[in-house]
Amino acid sequence: MPSQQAATPAGLGIQELLRLLPHRYPMLMVDRIDSLEPGVFAEGIKCVTANEPFFQGHFPEHPIMPGVLIVESMAQVAGVMLRTRSRPDLAPVEPAAQKPARPGVMANIHRMRFRRPVVPGDQLRVRATHLKSLGTIHHVKVEARVGEELVADGELMLGA
Repeated sequence: MPSQQAATPAGLGIQELLRLLPHRYPMLMVDRIDSLEPGVFAEGIKCVTANEPFFQGHFPEHPIMPGVLIVESMAQVAGVMLRTRSRPDLAPVEPAAQKPARPGVMANIHRMRFRRPVVPGDQLRVRATHLKSLGTIHHVKVEARVGEELVADGELMLGA
């Protein structure tokens, strides 16, 4: 974990996430950020509950969080890390002065591996680490764990 994280807030709750990300229910796939070094590293939590809408069809008798939504959770944590580069103090923005957050886009999913299913009751801990940037394209390493067990990892290219 990066050593400079003490310079940032201890964590970001749902209200801060809603100011930083354009996502809303049911596509908001991060509940809080526990650790953050703007532009360098972020670690967030997604609490996976049985009442998630995707479990109705994936799969009713054996609910598994879809891999694409695990990747989306990773991208959102990375998005918070990248969006805070220009706002390291995370000062509240007045709603009237706030511009709508421009949605970031996923440009590439590379070397993604899924190692075990994520099921209701799991707490998904997602880590994103910035590797490099080229213009508005950002390369990040991501991993997701349940407890100490690695459930998915890979690299994402995100566009701003």
